[in-house]
Amino acid sequence: MLQVTWYDSLLPEAPLSGQGQLKGLVDFFRGAMPDLSLTLQRPLHVGEQGVVLGYWKASGTHTGPLGPSLPPSGANISWEGSVVIRTQPALAAPSQPGGEEQAVGPTPGVEDGAAATGAVEGQLLGRTVWWSWDPIFLFRELGWKGQILAADDSETPAVAVAPPAPPAEGDLAMRTAKEARDAFATEAEAAEAAAAVVAAAGVAAERLAESPEALAAVQAANRAVVEMYFHTYNTGHYAVLDHIVHPEYQYDGLLDLGGRRGREAMAAMMGGWRDCIPDMAIGHELFVAVGNDKVTFRWVIRGTHATPDSKLLGVTANGAPLLVRGVTTLTLRGGRIARKVSHANAAYTLQQLGAAIHPVIPLPAGAGKEEVKQPE
Repeated sequence: MLQVTWYDSLLPEAPLSGQGQLKGLVDFFRGAMPDLSLTLQRPLHVGEQGVVLGYWKASGTHTGPLGPSLPPSGANISWEGSVVIRTQPALAAPSQPGGEEQAVGPTPGVEDGAAATGAVEGQLLGRTVWWSWDPIFLFRELGWKGQILAADDSETPAVAVAPPAPPAEGDLAMRTAKEARDAFATEAEAAEAAAAVVAAAGVAAERLAESPEALAAVQAANRAVVEMYFHTYNTGHYAVLDHIVHPEYQYDGLLDLGGRRGREAMAAMMGGWRDCIPDMAIGHELFVAVGNDKVTFRWVIRGTHATPDSKLLGVTANGAPLLVRGVTTLTLRGGRIARKVSHANAAYTLQQLGAAIHPVIPLPAGAGKEEVKQPE
């Protein structure tokens, strides 16, 4: 297979590369849970740019240490998340003189060629994987008590955490955040555009069965709706939500919305971040339509938790700089956003806020820092 780059929520600033590092991560989990089981919960969904989306569930018995911070507890545990795989077709090597076509062998930058895996021409090979989940639920099942600063305990000292590095020049996420913010000059203009893109998405969905080209039209229309979502997130132009949010919209993510649904839930979710982070910018690195009703993206939030008396994840503002990454899939119905499933590492976010100590996770040898993302 191709050398895979693996982005895991467990290691938000340290992507893995190659089979050796991936094996190290698997061995790390199997050392803690020898009976580890992993199953796909839903059928796989195929999207643009060779992207495949799936949902998974893992379970096991915690009989060994999961790093130095999480000793064996004996607990039977389970956790779940999503996986997004960017693939590319396996190729066949040019025909040799007097012979048949040969499978591609090892090449620079490729760990194992198609020949080593038995791949045939046209078969999809994984190139980049986003393994997304919120480890805080697993940590808590294992007895983690990392939240050391209560929401109203101002006398408890915060944890000292190195601030995130500023975005590098050309940072893709911050560039897409700026484009979303600058797309419309006024809230009224944005709301009018939102009404138009939702209407177009609805029409495209109705024509889905008419021709092979109809799917591409639906996917483009769905992406346009989600771009309005990013514009609203970056500007607070909440009138847009009147058009792009389905009345039955449901949120599964980092914040507790108290059972809200529909437009109220979307506004509460966005406000939960915006009201706490006055300089917030949210952009995307991966952004693809999947099937005829989903858009998947990897988002990045940067900003400072500085709004006086505001609380993010229960933590009072203290001027902490933030860099939060996650993966979200939005499901659309009739051109409107009907469901959001989002995963990010809440324990790592709490650590940046000075309210928790993230469990120590030994990195596989060679695991590196995130690089500046450029368009692919």
